[in-house]
Amino acid sequence: MKRFTLLFFFLLIGSVAFAQNGYQKKYAYNQYNKDWALVKTVSGTYGFIDRDGKVVVPAIYAKIEKFGKYNENLAMVKSISDTYGFIDRNGKVVIPATYKLKDIEQNFQAIYKNHSQANSK
Repeated sequence: MKRFTLLFFFLLIGSVAFAQNGYQKKYAYNQYNKDWALVKTVSGTYGFIDRDGKVVVPAIYAKIEKFGKYNENLAMVKSISDTYGFIDRNGKVVIPATYKLKDIEQNFQAIYKNHSQANSK
């Protein structure tokens, strides 16, 4: 009975700790960007936090790729509505997640150029 009580206590503490920050899982730091950790919420969405636990990228994405696939300073994000965009190494949305994957694959340079010009104005 004592073991059961201790086990229950640790499970309760663990679930409360996750509930407080809303994260089901926190991945290792520095795997995506320096001093960032990928986090997964209990609802299955992803974002990034820094070492102080502050949100760098809100956990609103269905998936976040590593930086560098299309551009060294951009990471592709997938929205929960199955559209794609990009964030930069500061956590800023550079290309909103409004594109189909096929469009990104076929026209990334044009999309990037279009948004780069729009963001510089």
